[in-house]
Amino acid sequence: MQTFKSYIADKLIGKRLHFKCDCLLGIDHVGIIQDYEFILNEIIFIVDVNGKIVRIGENHPNLYVEEA
Repeated sequence: MQTFKSYIADKLIGKRLHFKCDCLLGIDHVGIIQDYEFILNEIIFIVDVNGKIVRIGENHPNLYVEEA
């Protein structure tokens, strides 16, 4: 058995997603989730955006995601 956060994160690995956030550090990336890690109980997704590795945390205010 695994934690709920790990279960959800495992299901997203390999998916191509569009992340968008209009917060202070705006995000508008489309990429494939390669892996994830936990930092202070927050899921940090490791995303390949056209060959560049970007880390996106789940705790961004107003973070939206859709399959791309």
